[in-house]
Amino acid sequence: MFDDYGINRVIEPNDVLPTSAWRIDNNREISSNEIRISIRKLHIETTNFKQLCLESHNDPEKIKERIMDIVIKRGKLHNPITDTGGVAYGVVEKIGATYNNINGLAVGDEVICNASLATIPLYISRINSIDMAFSQIDAEGYAIAFNKCPIVKMPGDLPVNLLLYVFDESGSLYSVSKCAEGKSNFLVVGNNLLTNLLFGYAVRRVAGPDAKIVCLIDKNSDIIIKGESADQLLSRVFSEIHYGNILQPTNCLARIEMAGEFDLCVNCADIPGAETINVLATKPGGTVYFANLINNYNIALYITESVSREIEIKGAEGYIADYDAFDIELVREIAPYIENAVIHNTKVENGAAGSVMKASKPYEKYSEKKGMLEDFIYESRAMSLVLDEILSVARYDCNVLITGDTGVGKEKVATIIHKCSTRRMQPFVRINCAAISDHLMESEFFGYEKGSFTGANQTGKKGFFETADNGIILLDEVGELSLEMQAKLLRAIQDGEFYRVGGTKPIKTNVRIISATNRNLEELVEDKQFRRDLYYRLNVFPIRVPSLTERKTEIPALIQHFVSKYSEKFGIRTPIGQEAIEYLTACKWPGNIRELENVIQRLLISTKGKSISSYDVMREMHSELFGKIETADIAEAEEEAPLNLERMVENYERDIIQYAYEKYGSSRKAAKAIGISQTQIVRKKMKYSLD
Repeated sequence: MFDDYGINRVIEPNDVLPTSAWRIDNNREISSNEIRISIRKLHIETTNFKQLCLESHNDPEKIKERIMDIVIKRGKLHNPITDTGGVAYGVVEKIGATYNNINGLAVGDEVICNASLATIPLYISRINSIDMAFSQIDAEGYAIAFNKCPIVKMPGDLPVNLLLYVFDESGSLYSVSKCAEGKSNFLVVGNNLLTNLLFGYAVRRVAGPDAKIVCLIDKNSDIIIKGESADQLLSRVFSEIHYGNILQPTNCLARIEMAGEFDLCVNCADIPGAETINVLATKPGGTVYFANLINNYNIALYITESVSREIEIKGAEGYIADYDAFDIELVREIAPYIENAVIHNTKVENGAAGSVMKASKPYEKYSEKKGMLEDFIYESRAMSLVLDEILSVARYDCNVLITGDTGVGKEKVATIIHKCSTRRMQPFVRINCAAISDHLMESEFFGYEKGSFTGANQTGKKGFFETADNGIILLDEVGELSLEMQAKLLRAIQDGEFYRVGGTKPIKTNVRIISATNRNLEELVEDKQFRRDLYYRLNVFPIRVPSLTERKTEIPALIQHFVSKYSEKFGIRTPIGQEAIEYLTACKWPGNIRELENVIQRLLISTKGKSISSYDVMREMHSELFGKIETADIAEAEEEAPLNLERMVENYERDIIQYAYEKYGSSRKAAKAIGISQTQIVRKKMKYSLD
C-alpha cells in the first residue's frame, strides 16, 4: 500500500513519506508502479525561489549551484529553509508495468507532474537557463512519480510557464472561487501582482461584473506586469488597486476606506505579519482565506479574539478533485492577456519584503538539523547542547551575544541563527568592527547625506543599519568598538532610530543584532572600556562556542569534512590515512577550526603520495624541523650517490625524536605528540644515544 506513496524511495529517516524525509532515492531505475519523466522545465515555488536568490545575491550561476546542491543532498528539490518545492514539466520517458495509468499516458506525452518537488525523486544533470520572472528553470534530468502522484497531460494550446505557475497554487484558486460564491465585496492582499491577479480573476469569474474587488499590493512587489493587454486584464479584474506597506495595516486600511466591510479577504502574501490587514478588513461573519502556507494562522486567530469579531478563517488547499481542470480553464482565459504583457521580477534585494515561517512538525527537528546546519559539524555533547540553544533562540526575535576563542565558528553560528529565524528572508549584514577605522565607523554604520564631508558620494550613502532594516546585523569583534561609537550604537538600539552623518532627519530602523567577540566583555566593562548599558542590550541571550580542546571527538569528522570539501574544490582525490587523523586529533589547535581547516588545505596541496600519511602531517605541523632535516638530506644527496635510504630514514627518525623531547620535555608527552608509545620512544632514544 505505502509503495504507492513512494515510501520505498525513502533513505532517511525511516518510516516517513517522501515529503517528510530528509533524503530520498533518486535512482533512475523505476519500480513497476512508477513513471519516469524527462524534465524540461521546473517551476520553483515562489518563496523557495526568493530565498535562493537572496542566499545567492541574485547571481544566476550561484542560484544554479544552490539548486543542484539541494538535489544532490536530498534527492529532491526540497528547500530545507523554506520547506517548499515546486512542480515539474517534461516528457514521459518510461512507464512501469503496474503503474495506475488512469490518464492513458504514453511514452512521449508532455505532462506536468502536479505533486510538489518536495515529494518526488529528482535528478538534474544540467540547468540551461533561469526565468527570474516566473521563478522557473529550463533543465535536463528526470523526475520519478508514484502511483498516487497527480499527473496532467499538457494542453497543446497553453503556455507552459503560466500553467506551471498556476498549478503551483494547488487547489487554492479553485477553493477561493467556491468561497466567493454569493458574496459581493472582496479584498486580495499580496506582494506579487501576478499572484494577486490570479486570485482576483478566480473571484471575478464567480462574483460577476458588479462585485467590488480591491487589490492591495505591497510596495515591494516581487513581480511587475506591464503592457496594454495586462492593464486591460487588471482593470477588468480589480475595481481598485492600492500600493502600500502591508506590514502597516492601519495605514493601508485608511487608504482603502473599507475596513470591516469585506465579505471575503484573500491573503496570498508570503510575509508573516500581513494577516492583520485581512482580519481587520473582514466584516463579522465574513471569511479570511490564507492562500500562502507561511502566514501566521495562529496570530490571525488571536487577532479575531482581540477585536471580538466572529470570522471564518480558512487555509490554503492542497489536492482537490478537478482543480487541475479549473486551473487549465483559468489559464486558457487569461493567457492572451499575459502572453502579450511584459512580466519581470524586481531584483530580490536584501531588505525586500518577505519572510519564511514553518509550523512545527514532529519530523522537523531531524530535517532542521540536516538542512539549516548543513556543513556544521556537531558530534560532541558540548556542541550538541550549544546547537540546541542556537535552534531555540533563533525563532525568538532577541539580541544574541556569541563568545568563544578565535576560529571556533562564531560567524557560522550567526548564519544558522539567521537561517532559522523569522527574518530569514530579510537581509543579513555582517560587520567586522575591527576592520573599520574609527573615523569611518559612524558613516559606515549609519550612512551619510550628500556633501556631508570631503570625498563623500554626491548622492549620499546608506549605512549598514539602513541596509539591514527588518533583518539581522552581525557585529563581529564587537569588543573593538570605541566608547564614542558604543554610545551611538546604544542610541540606535534603544530608540530604534539614527541620524545619517550630516543628516537632520531621524531614520527608523528595525534590526535584530547578533554580536560576536573573543574578548571578555564583562572584564572590559569593569575596566570601563565597554559600556555596561550597551553590554546588557547586546547580551540578551549569550551563546558560548566551545574550543576544539573541549570537543576533540569532533576533530576526525571535521578532518574528513574538510578533506572532502577541498578535494572537490581543488579537483584532487587524496584521501587521508587513519594514522594521520589520529595524529591531527592529538595536536593542539590554538586557532581552532579555522587553523585545522587551513592545515587540511595545505596538506591536500603539498602531499605528493597517493594519500595523506602521518609523516605528511608531521612535516606540515613541524615545518621548522623538517625543513632542517630535508636540507641536510639534500646536501648528503649532492655529496654521495646513490642515496642510502636506510640511513636517511634513520636520520629523519632521530631528528624527529630529538625535536619532540626538546619541545615537550617528558617521554610521555613526546611520544603522544608523534603518535607512538612511551616504550617505543624510550627505546629509540637509547638507539640513537640521545641526551
